Amino acid sequence: MTLFIDNDALLKLANYDLLDTALTMFGIRPDDIHVLATAKYALLPAKDRLRHCKTDESANRLETFLSKASKLNAECVDSEVLDALSAKPGIDPGEALMLAMATSDSDSYIVTGDKRALEALHDGKALDEVRSALAGRLLSLELLFLFLVEGDFERVQACVRGQPGVDKALTNAFGVSAPASSESVRAALNSYVEHLRRLTGALLHPSPTSS
Repeated sequence: MTLFIDNDALLKLANYDLLDTALTMFGIRPDDIHVLATAKYALLPAKDRLRHCKTDESANRLETFLSKASKLNAECVDSEVLDALSAKPGIDPGEALMLAMATSDSDSYIVTGDKRALEALHDGKALDEVRSALAGRLLSLELLFLFLVEGDFERVQACVRGQPGVDKALTNAFGVSAPASSESVRAALNSYVEHLRRLTGALLHPSPTSS
């Protein structure tokens, strides 16, 4: 299995110290993770390494993770599919490349923090074949966290609540002034996911509680 992770998801998982946890959850090797070739330069700029990661610990985690991951190669993708995705407003070049690569790899999944791109993919004309190929293989951050809490709820909650500025929706779900119950967290995450499902059709992976 191949897992594509976009820059937004990489950064947030690094700040939460949950990159390795996500890797273990999927049961895949580091070199089965695919990231944008520009991820290191975008997320760890040489002139200000802590611009996005904020702490040395997060930056070091991210740098180590990226050093082991495979880099996406635009030369290996169907140019027509890539062009069609790139032409759609709301889908940036990085997301377009990941989506195009995943379209040709039926044993792959994408973790993305870019909800705008998912909505654009669902609404895009001339993208029917891409949507069909990717159906059920995309995970938003909230959906990913629904899976993560099934493995170690207490640790995941502590990681999220320890970094309240990383993602507002996740912070609210796991509890702001006090830790939320597991039932409340799952209900909140499910609410976010189901809202996104209404906007993206069949693109999202089934939730862990789905039969």
